[in-house]
Amino acid sequence: MSKKLAAQALDALLNSQPNSTLSKRSSSAVAEGGIKKTRKSKKNKNDGLPATKTGLKKIKHELRYGHSVKRSQEEKEAKENPLDKLKSQMEKEQAIVEKNLNYYKATNRVSKKELELRKKIKMLREKARGEQSRKIAVEQDESDGEDF
Repeated sequence: MSKKLAAQALDALLNSQPNSTLSKRSSSAVAEGGIKKTRKSKKNKNDGLPATKTGLKKIKHELRYGHSVKRSQEEKEAKENPLDKLKSQMEKEQAIVEKNLNYYKATNRVSKKELELRKKIKMLREKARGEQSRKIAVEQDESDGEDF
């Protein structure tokens, strides 16, 4: 339930008036001696809301500001060892890195055809380099004999 909806529900509970139909039922129950049964059935219901207006106001205040929740979280964080906190954070980051690495290894696999093409390209480059190195060597040999 959202905070706004909860606040509206609490406002409605605080501002609600007792129904006239309930008073008629209670008067007939008193006449029959069954008032105790209705009270027990109401007590058995666990609404989780206190019966007093001050209790409802406390809940409403807690929903608005939430100081006790924040305070309890701050106390837990203060009690934690900073080294343990750092270790757990590092472990989480390491797990994320490993997960990403496994994902990229799985998704970026090279097919057999790509491997064959890469080998061919590598061989062609080596041949081209070999021819270029021969040309350079031949040019150097021709220029060594001439003096200007």
